[in-house]
Amino acid sequence: MEKPREWLREKSIAKQVLKDSNVILQVLDARIPFETRNKTVEQLAKERNKKLIFILNKSDLVDKSFLEKAKKELEKEYPTIIFSVKNNKGLKELLSLLRKIAKEKGIIKVGILGYPNVGKSSLINSLKRKKVATTSPKPGMTRGKQLIKLDENIFLIDTPGIITLEYPEDLALKGSWIPDKLEYPVDVAIKLLEKILEKKPDALEKAYKIKVDNNPVKTLENIGEKLNYKISGGDIDYDRVAKKILWDWLKGNLKAYWI
Repeated sequence: MEKPREWLREKSIAKQVLKDSNVILQVLDARIPFETRNKTVEQLAKERNKKLIFILNKSDLVDKSFLEKAKKELEKEYPTIIFSVKNNKGLKELLSLLRKIAKEKGIIKVGILGYPNVGKSSLINSLKRKKVATTSPKPGMTRGKQLIKLDENIFLIDTPGIITLEYPEDLALKGSWIPDKLEYPVDVAIKLLEKILEKKPDALEKAYKIKVDNNPVKTLENIGEKLNYKISGGDIDYDRVAKKILWDWLKGNLKAYWI
């Protein structure tokens, strides 16, 4: 398995953003907040004495009690704002915080970093209240660094998704890799199903209207039967089912979450 080669480029982008910024917003997927933390970014921010704020995005996909638990844990290290681009949750709180910092520091540049597909560009559009950044359910749509004016004293720096040196298979489990580009999507889908069966099996029942089996392979087959994803001869089309599950995870149709 080949590791992504772009990491050096992305690390240099992260370093440049950290150099140019006064404040860093690290955008996390509220469903898997700890798995979408980038410790390299956090370490670089700490070394450069930058103010770092966690944005728990996609909060509309998880329960309130889970959000509060995740926020409590994250706030032990950094200020955390619960956010949802979909319903503008947290928008006023974030704007108020940025304006407060700008009042203290003068003109500020806010770097927005995070894994692909955590909603960085959507966050910018939400703050700006219009579409200024490219958004897509496909990870990796932002190209290069963009400077966007929010108001007189606040500028936002949009960046491509910053990933660490990880296998595509591991990135797909974070919803940060296009399923169609995976060499073995079935293996990845089974790993994801194992995790969901352990943490929140009812998410599978709701998404696919199936009876959940504790065996992830059997669950994948049940989903294939339900969707009628079959090859000639009537056997389950495992690759097609696996990619469907991974796309549903990436797009937020599978509402499972864990700490």
